[in-house]
Amino acid sequence: MDLRNIPLFGALKRRMEWLNQRQNVLAQNIANSDTPGFRPKDLKQVNFADQLEGARKLRLAITSPTHKAEADAAGGKFRDEKQKVVYEESPDENAVNVEEQMLKVAEARIDYETMTTLYRKHVDMVKTALGTRK
Repeated sequence: MDLRNIPLFGALKRRMEWLNQRQNVLAQNIANSDTPGFRPKDLKQVNFADQLEGARKLRLAITSPTHKAEADAAGGKFRDEKQKVVYEESPDENAVNVEEQMLKVAEARIDYETMTTLYRKHVDMVKTALGTRK
């Protein structure tokens, strides 16, 4: 069984790859905090809800009258934050605000840990369903 064929796992993997790339960009920003004229960069925010579209199309089978119907998967709300890009500039025209970059790094780390936890929990759930989890 290839987990990449399950849309939820594919979406989680893509999100983790994006977060990894974002960590690299933010690390470059911090590394260049003393470079004259350097402007910080960031990756365009990816809406995780859009990545889960394929997974939302999956429906659980109700094989017994005692099974409950699943909740509407589209009912979940995801925040789509729009932030202003405001940077302070130093006398050497460097616009890197280290504190702001460190907050973004921490946010990306927390998001990555969340994705790995979700991935691991869903793998465990698949193993349980297959009867292979010990």
